[in-house]
Amino acid sequence: MLAAVLYGPGPPTAFKLQDMPVPLVGEDDVLVQVLACGVSYRDVVERNGTYKRDVTFPRILGLEIAGVIERVGSAVRDLRPGQHVCSKAFSSCGHCRYCRTARETSCRLRRPVSGGYAEFVALPQDALVVVPSDMPAEVACVLGPGAGVALNAVRDVAKVSLGETVLITGATGGVGLPCVQLAKLAGARVLAVTRGSGKRALLEAEGVDEILEMTNSADFGKEVRAMTDGEGVDVVIDTVGSRVFDAAFSSLGLHGRYAVLGELFADKVSINLARIFFKRAQLLGVGSVSRAQLEDAIRLTTEGKLRPKIGTTMPLREIAAAHRLVEESAVLGRVVVTPN
Repeated sequence: MLAAVLYGPGPPTAFKLQDMPVPLVGEDDVLVQVLACGVSYRDVVERNGTYKRDVTFPRILGLEIAGVIERVGSAVRDLRPGQHVCSKAFSSCGHCRYCRTARETSCRLRRPVSGGYAEFVALPQDALVVVPSDMPAEVACVLGPGAGVALNAVRDVAKVSLGETVLITGATGGVGLPCVQLAKLAGARVLAVTRGSGKRALLEAEGVDEILEMTNSADFGKEVRAMTDGEGVDVVIDTVGSRVFDAAFSSLGLHGRYAVLGELFADKVSINLARIFFKRAQLLGVGSVSRAQLEDAIRLTTEGKLRPKIGTTMPLREIAAAHRLVEESAVLGRVVVTPN
C-alpha cells in the first residue's frame, strides 16, 4: 500500500512516499480502507517536533480518518466489513475508573490514533464510530478531532448557555469553526478572533456577532471590553493557546470560564494568580472527544446543524504541499488528503 512515512521531525518535505505492507489485524483491531484523512494542526506539530507526547518514529501520521471496514479481528463485537466509519483521536480500555465514569478521554491506557496517511490502517475497535454510508468521506474524517472536540468544549466543559457572550480564538480553524456553530446553536452571542480580512465573510455567514482581526498584535482585550460595555465575556474558547492567552484572559469577565483546547506554539505563559481569584475565573482543560460526543457530532452534521468547511482535497502524494497549506493557514476550511 502507498503510505507517507515520517522518519523524524522536519519540514513538510520530510515525508517519504513509499510502498508499505498492509497492517496486520489483531483480535481487537479493525482494518480500514482509508477514503479520506484530514490534515490537522496536530499533525503539523507532530511533524515539526513541537508535540512530543506518544510520538515515536518512524511514523505514519494522520488521526482524522474516514473509510470503509475491510476486515475485523476475532474479538470485534459491533463492527463489520462494509460499514463506513470515522475515527476518534484515541482508543480507550473501557475498564478503568475513567472509562467507567464517562471520562474515557482521560483513560490511563489510551492509545493515540495514527496511520491515516496510507491506503489502509488497522485501529482498535474502540477508536472507530459508524457514520452514514452517504456521508462524504471528506466530511466524516474531520468530525472526531474537529467537531467532536468542539462539542466537548462548548457543551460539556464550558457549558455555554442561552444569552451568554462567548469569545472564540482561531475561529475559522478546524475546531474553531464548529465551536462558532455550536455556540450560536446554544443561543450565545459570539465574538470571533481570526487572522486576516479574507476570513471575515465566512464568519459573517455563520452569524458571528463581532469579528476581531489579529494583525501584528494579539492584544484584542481592549476591543472585547469595548464590545461588551466593559463587562468582558462569559466564556473564552481558546483553540490557539499561549500567543493569545494574555489578551483572551483580559477579555474574560467576572465568574468567566476559560476553556483551553489547543497549544499551537509550545510557548509559555505567566500570570499573577491574583488575576484568577479576583475574576473568580475557572480555567478548564478540554480533553479529546468521547464516543458519545462523536456520535452526537455525527447526528448534528446529518441534521445540518454542524457544517464542516472543506477547503481543498488533495491526493496523498501531495502531502508535503498539504502540510504547507495548513501550516501557513493558506486555505479557508479543512485540508483533506485521499490515498486513492
